[in-house]
Amino acid sequence: MSGSLLASYFRQIFRNFTDVMSKILKKDIDNGHDKILLQKAIKHDIITNGLKTALATGNWGKDKDGNV
Repeated sequence: MSGSLLASYFRQIFRNFTDVMSKILKKDIDNGHDKILLQKAIKHDIITNGLKTALATGNWGKDKDGNV
């Protein structure tokens, strides 16, 4: 039960992570940057903070604003 809960929540957080990354990369491409830095687009703290918060508070879903 706890494994499936953690897996489900990780999927939500990872989806948020990829959405943020794709928005940053799309913005760089649309602005015509010569070099696209993947390091700039990867926001590792989204997954880290999401899991830390879920484990510390017991809140395993979306909040009332729709954020993960």
